Amino acid sequence: MSTFTELGLSKPIVTALSEMGLTEPTEVQEKSIPHVLEARDVMASAQTGSGKTAAFALPILECLEMHSPRARALILTPTRELALQVEKQFTLFGKNLDINSVAVYGGSSMGAQAKAIKAGVDVIVATPGRLLDCIQRKIADLSDIEILVLDEADRLLDMGFMPQIRKIVEKLSCERQTLMFSATFDNRVESLARTFLNEPVRIQVNSDQVEPTEIEQRIVNVSEFQKDDLLIQLIKEEEMNSVLVFTGTRRRATWVTDRLNDAGIKAREIHGDLSQAVREKTLAGYREGKFSVLVATDVAARGLDIPTISHVINYDLCQDPEAYVHRIGRTGRAGRSGIAISFVSEEQRFLLRDIEQVMGKVLDQEAAERRKAIAQRMRGGRRRRII
Repeated sequence: MSTFTELGLSKPIVTALSEMGLTEPTEVQEKSIPHVLEARDVMASAQTGSGKTAAFALPILECLEMHSPRARALILTPTRELALQVEKQFTLFGKNLDINSVAVYGGSSMGAQAKAIKAGVDVIVATPGRLLDCIQRKIADLSDIEILVLDEADRLLDMGFMPQIRKIVEKLSCERQTLMFSATFDNRVESLARTFLNEPVRIQVNSDQVEPTEIEQRIVNVSEFQKDDLLIQLIKEEEMNSVLVFTGTRRRATWVTDRLNDAGIKAREIHGDLSQAVREKTLAGYREGKFSVLVATDVAARGLDIPTISHVINYDLCQDPEAYVHRIGRTGRAGRSGIAISFVSEEQRFLLRDIEQVMGKVLDQEAAERRKAIAQRMRGGRRRRII
């Protein structure tokens, strides 16, 4: 494996990485960084937690080198949380460089973001809707953008951002470099690449491996009425200190949070009904260990990068089977191991079958053994009748 220096990164960046405890690049970083430094368009796919953000942030910082009065790199992300996380990474990686960045997203003060842009930034990390608003109000000038990144491209498409992305790209130079990072390559992502990328280098890491490798996955069969008691019991008995619980709806998130607090377990909720300020404060408190359980809807499934999360619990299974991978991928990050526990009621068993099909493996071994035994008995019965 190459070192960051061997990949072409300069001492200020390598020093910042070393101070963060990052000494060796991940596979997607090793394969992506040299091509980005060569000004090639890149489309890269890697499983969650593989270090995709650094795969584009590090070479972009290397290419920008010094501060400019106008933005030269634009990163489009699907959610506010991811925009904040990516901008934070740019700040940490570029701490020894004269480069400024700003996160631009809805649900917070337009004035503060406009002030930062007008003061001069090199990197804009933005959600498409708020950035388009800034463009239309003549707050953001994208004429000097040299590098465009479509981060979590599949999610950008899932959330219907294609019209806004088209309008934003129309404001950019045709000579730009375009990078696209995605958890998956499906037909829609391939079409997006053909539209915006020019002869891209294609990188796929662990493309045949859907399952995050460092995560122990458990299935617990339970009735809907038993979920609350079981959740409380698991958190207390296994002494879980950093837990992310996923629910299917915002109302359920509030219900579960209240039940946990009633049981003496410090918990907070995060979902789309909360203001951006509250969500940011909640995430900050979770990172600082002020409470041990974060209850979330799928708004937190992507972009939430907290390496200390030890357990993910699916209180409700997700309707989209592919979202399961992104949910459980919030644990087992940065080389750590993690545990994912899914509650499966009879009403949601069909969702588990869809997830198992996507994963390409049986997750509920007990149920599989029961089905096998029943099938054997039925075959035995048929043979006896024939005789």
